[in-house]
This record gives sequence, C-alpha cells and structure tokens, in this order.
Amino acid sequence: MTAMPTVVRRESGAEEAFVLALEPEHLVFQGHFPDNPILPGVIQVDWAVRLGVEAFGPLGDFQGISNLKFMGLVRPEEPLTLFLTFDPSSGKLGFRYEGQNERKSTGVIHFAR
Repeated sequence: MTAMPTVVRRESGAEEAFVLALEPEHLVFQGHFPDNPILPGVIQVDWAVRLGVEAFGPLGDFQGISNLKFMGLVRPEEPLTLFLTFDPSSGKLGFRYEGQNERKSTGVIHFAR
C-alpha cells in the first residue's frame, strides 16, 4: 500500500478539494527517477481513489478508468491540489490534480455498487 501524502487542507463544496504537501523524502519519489524525481501517474490514481473513499465513503467495486490524461509533471515540494467529484448513481469518481500554474492530470474512475 502506498503511503499517503500530507493533507494540508480539505475543502468541501460542489467538489471536494485536498491541498497536498509533497515532501521530497516521501517514498513515492524514491527511484522515480533518482536525478529527476516525479510523482508517478499510478500513485496519482491511487491517491484519488483513497481520498475519494475518505470524502464519499465506500465507492464500490473498481470497474475501470476513462479519460485519463497526464498533462504535467508533479515534482517534490510543488503545490498540488486534488479535486474530486462523485456521482453515486453512475459510480463515477472524477479527479483533477492542479499545480500552481497548470493542470497536472485528470480522469474518471468507474465503480459498480
């Protein structure tokens, strides 16, 4: 299981927002890549699911991912906010990571209840 990031702040509204702190010594940066650490995409998806459960409760059984896009690299100590929406009727968890000046990744994770 992947270690979670530090949640600096959580905001609720039309969507849940998690402001994350990415310490350079976090385990996810070790070995990916030694001279140029970045946050792996698979970790971004994992954190979206795990924080989605925290925000919305049990999501159901994983069915797949659609519209997954990685648009920018996430580096240690970079400001990062995860935005989540969940539609229980369709089982769709939408996520969006945003850095200081750009969107980093987006996607929709599908669950069956």
